[in-house]
Amino acid sequence: MNKIKNSSMFFLWAGAAISIAEIYTGSMIAPLGMKKGLLAIFIGHIIGTLFLAFGGYISFKGNKNAMGKVKDSFGGLGGKIIAGLNVLQLIGWSAIMIIQGGRAISGQIKLSLNICILIVAIAVFLWSYWFNNYTKKVNDISVIILIVLCVLLFFKMDSSKIVHMGQGISFTTAIEISIAMPVSWLPLIGDYSKDGTSGKGVFLSSFFGYFIGSILMYSLGLAITLHTGKDVVEFLSSTGIIAALIVLLATVTTTFVDLYSAVISSKQIYNFKSDNLATIIYCIISTALAFIFPMENYQDFLLLIGSIFVPVYTVVFVNYILKKKYKGIINIISCIAVVIGILSYNFLSNNSIGIPTIITFIIVTFIYMIFKNVKFLGGLQND
Repeated sequence: MNKIKNSSMFFLWAGAAISIAEIYTGSMIAPLGMKKGLLAIFIGHIIGTLFLAFGGYISFKGNKNAMGKVKDSFGGLGGKIIAGLNVLQLIGWSAIMIIQGGRAISGQIKLSLNICILIVAIAVFLWSYWFNNYTKKVNDISVIILIVLCVLLFFKMDSSKIVHMGQGISFTTAIEISIAMPVSWLPLIGDYSKDGTSGKGVFLSSFFGYFIGSILMYSLGLAITLHTGKDVVEFLSSTGIIAALIVLLATVTTTFVDLYSAVISSKQIYNFKSDNLATIIYCIISTALAFIFPMENYQDFLLLIGSIFVPVYTVVFVNYILKKKYKGIINIISCIAVVIGILSYNFLSNNSIGIPTIITFIIVTFIYMIFKNVKFLGGLQND
């Protein structure tokens, strides 16, 4: 891939953030009301997007893709295990995007869901091929159009109408699912940021691109639920050509990023020559999953991603700051710290204790630093 200018990096991550999934997630926060909901969204995105942008920055500085930086902290085998988990979550995200896009388009143009899912899947593959092999300007222009169209949707609602909802989500959980969305991109941002033009440019363009796009999407989902009382897909299906364009463009500008990075992560596991062939294969798998994915488990899926990759990238960040690299097969200390982090994150999330991402980050950092300096564990790590 050629170098990505700061403007294109901004629009890449703004486009990644603009999706039906983000609107849908914002709608989950509606029981908190508008003021508390927006506050939770803002706090969560400040935290999550800082994690995301720093992950992109260290990949640029090391001139390595996302899983290449993970390998520096977890070793060859450890890196392959995490790359495998990343491929699974990226395929899962692609399936979510495709089915949500298919459902919204089906409601809009009155075609069968199966046909619409196939249309979206084909569009996603063609967009992936075009972005990676030809030009990024088509993505930049499309994201600008998307932002304008999404803003127009706010005028399709009666802001004086408020639908009162029962308590269905805690404030800390709302913050967590706001953090989880940008954090879910951590294992792949480096696949693009390594091709940026400067460290400062990579950090700022990816931060503001994702922050602005995602805040807009979450706020839109929150507003749809509170001002109309409708399901996100139901609302979009009733708003004419604007919604149809948003759904199609948003799905392709988000999902192609997942598919490309699934391909890049796979190269940590096995060697292959044709990226385009691998993209086709992953697109087919994601499409098949789109027919059977249990949408009722969507929130659990988001939190599961956070529980794995927050501890993983805590270790990556600490090793970057300490300027340490692991050259062995598997870094046992890193793995122990991550397992403890996963257990801590899930315990905190399930019991709505504090802000799990921040507490987990502190716990994993502390455990990792302690283990690194215990003499009888010294042989487990070779920096």
